Amino acid sequence: MLLSESADLAGTPQSLWQSFAAPLDIRQFGSAWLALQCAMIEGATGAVMVLGPPDTGPFLPVAFWPPQQAPGSMLTEVAGLALESRQPTLLADATQAALAYPVMLDGHLHGLVALQTLPRSDAGMQALTRQLQWGLQGIEAALLRQQSGHEQVTRERLMTTLDLVASAMTEQQFTPAAHALVTDLAIRFDCDRVSVGFRRSDHTGVDAVSHSARIGKRMNLIRAIGSAIDEAIDQQSLLQLPAPPAQLLVTRDHAALARQHGSDNLLTIPFVVGATGNLVSGGFTFERSGARPFTPAEIELCQAVVALCSRILEEKRLNDRLLVARIKDLGRDQLIKFTGPRFYGRKLAAGLLMLAVLFFSIASSTYTVGANAALEGAIRRVLVAPFDGYVATASQRAGDVIKTGTVLATLDQRDLQLEYLRWASQAEQYSKQYQEAMAKADRVQLNISLAQVQQARAQMDLLAEQLARASITAPLDGIVVSGDLSQALGSAVKRGQTLFEVAPLNAYRVILEVDESDITGIREGLRGELMLTALPGQVFPLVISHLTPVTSSREGRSFFRVEADVEQVSDKLRPGMEGIGKIAIGQRKLIWQWTHKLVDWLRLSVWSWI
Repeated sequence: MLLSESADLAGTPQSLWQSFAAPLDIRQFGSAWLALQCAMIEGATGAVMVLGPPDTGPFLPVAFWPPQQAPGSMLTEVAGLALESRQPTLLADATQAALAYPVMLDGHLHGLVALQTLPRSDAGMQALTRQLQWGLQGIEAALLRQQSGHEQVTRERLMTTLDLVASAMTEQQFTPAAHALVTDLAIRFDCDRVSVGFRRSDHTGVDAVSHSARIGKRMNLIRAIGSAIDEAIDQQSLLQLPAPPAQLLVTRDHAALARQHGSDNLLTIPFVVGATGNLVSGGFTFERSGARPFTPAEIELCQAVVALCSRILEEKRLNDRLLVARIKDLGRDQLIKFTGPRFYGRKLAAGLLMLAVLFFSIASSTYTVGANAALEGAIRRVLVAPFDGYVATASQRAGDVIKTGTVLATLDQRDLQLEYLRWASQAEQYSKQYQEAMAKADRVQLNISLAQVQQARAQMDLLAEQLARASITAPLDGIVVSGDLSQALGSAVKRGQTLFEVAPLNAYRVILEVDESDITGIREGLRGELMLTALPGQVFPLVISHLTPVTSSREGRSFFRVEADVEQVSDKLRPGMEGIGKIAIGQRKLIWQWTHKLVDWLRLSVWSWI
């Protein structure tokens, strides 16, 4: 902002220079400095000193010479040019000359000094410039002194504020923290009493009074302080007593407090806290007796302390409440956010959630129960060793597809053949003895020989049957599910020992492991689908054929064995394949499908607790 009208140069409101408040009066210093410089410069006719906040302005005159005399147009023009260029500027004509020199401090423009003189030579102008440049050292020193004093005041205020905040944060609980804070405030600001109260419903309750651990016995004082805080809260403004001329507010309750309890000077500062940030929730009351009014600097510092410490106390007060009160306030805050202004994203999300819940409460679909599944043959034939012996050959093993009558393996027949020949010779011998007894008509020997012949022939029949069973053949078309004797040729086998298991390729059953929480909905005849890990792109229909009471435990859960038949058989299916089966139970609400397990668990848990 440049110098313009002469009326603006005649005087400057004191409020514009609050930033220069310091032990040094810059106006007095400027007037004295201009008078000294103009006395030293021959032919000086006028001068002005312009200062303002560094770089930003506005730059306004703080001193004139001669005093109370507005500068001329040339002086005003040269000052404006120097402010714009930030360089020394000279203007001259036949009757006068004007020189303006900027005041630079640490590279920042703080203002300028402009001097008007009678015309002079070039050497005279150089001497004038040098004289003005030397004189500016005094102005720069004064500004440095002023800044140092201002920084010291700011530092002291900051330290005071931090100390008071620390006193509020030292205690964990609300009541001790409030007592410590108001007592510290009373000591720091030399007050007879400092009180703090939070708004409850339509009245403020006083929570702490300085230098007093118990406030219940002084009900009249507490009631009067609460009314004074209410008065400030209702008007949402700082109240001071005695009221300054600019304060046009009601102070009836403050006057009553001062009259009844001897407080000559009162200051009440309301504060705003809370999640919504638009309600006055309490206030601090400062009381002094005697002729000690609160200064503007003290009021400003008190406001800063209250703004910080009120939030700390509110947080501690909320944390000290009972759980029921916290839940109640949380619900009220959420209700305000949903029904009040703003928070459109939250309202939109809540509306979409309600629509989703409504939709899923009405919509229904087929409810399916999933279970791990394993494929087995519908028929499984077990081939065992017919007698004790040794493996002679093994042409088939697990995984081979076979036809009916295919020889899977053979047992060593040499011992059986020798035994058969031995009994054949015995039978021939007994036949000869029978014929001799018949020739001699010896009835006794005849009967004995006949019995021995029958015995020998029975042994031969038995050995012949065993020889016929020495070859293990396939009883049906299918696949060898288990058994591999190719690596056990010559090994001994026992009678009844399982050698092979054979299953058909055109009939399968599915074994489902159904979780115990879902078994109540399963019954015979329900349909479902099967998808195998080896064939992920193909679905096979199935139907439940049998429910067994057999259970198995795995990972802390119990599963029931459920059998199902595969309705459509593919040549790609093989016994032992595993996958996932889904059983269609029926139509159920979508919300029930997603929540019934949780609801059932809660019911069981509550029942066990009760």
